Amino acid sequence: MSRRDDGLQGEPGLRRKAFVLGTVIALIALAVGSVFGDRGLLRLVEKRRQVESLRFEIEDLRSENTALVGEIAALRQSPRAIERLAREELGLARPDETVFLIREEDPGSRP
Repeated sequence: MSRRDDGLQGEPGLRRKAFVLGTVIALIALAVGSVFGDRGLLRLVEKRRQVESLRFEIEDLRSENTALVGEIAALRQSPRAIERLAREELGLARPDETVFLIREEDPGSRP
C-alpha cells in the first residue's frame, strides 16, 4: 500500500466530519435562502400584504365607479343634477343670485 492510501484509511472519522460539515453548510444555505431569498418566506409575506392592499383598493375603486355610474345617469336624466354640478364645480349662478366666495387662509401664511 502506498502512503496516501494509509492516510485515508487511517482517518475514517475525518471523511465523516467533512461530510457532516458540508451537509450542515448546505442545509444552512438552503434555510437562509428559503427565508431571505427572492422566493423566500419574507418575500411571500410581503406579497400577501400587497395583495390584501390591492384588494382594498379594488373595492374602493368599485364603490367609486358605482357612484360615478349613478351620477352619470342622473346627469343624463335630470336638469337639476346638471344645475347642481354647474353650481358646485363651475361656480355658476342665476342672474338674480349673488355668489359669496369664502376663502380659507393658510395658518402658515399669517405673520
